[in-house]
Amino acid sequence: MTEYEIVCTVQTGCTAGGHILAVGRGDDLVRVDDVYASMDDGDRYFTDADGRKAYVRKWACSCGVGTLKSEADATLRNNLDSLPLVG
Repeated sequence: MTEYEIVCTVQTGCTAGGHILAVGRGDDLVRVDDVYASMDDGDRYFTDADGRKAYVRKWACSCGVGTLKSEADATLRNNLDSLPLVG
């Protein structure tokens, strides 16, 4: 099992509000379906703000697209939606 820090995201809008299409982990940009496969193999993904990790989980957008969501905690700073956007 490997843990990967997500540092940025690629997002799009949809009729339900929006979802993440890919995540950046350093110099690598990883599509959500590849993150899903990695999670199925036991890997974990997280965001970090000031040493506070928020783990990421699979999430199904109401439009039917598989996306990602960070676990709830006491700060919004490590929320996936708070990370910088790619491009």
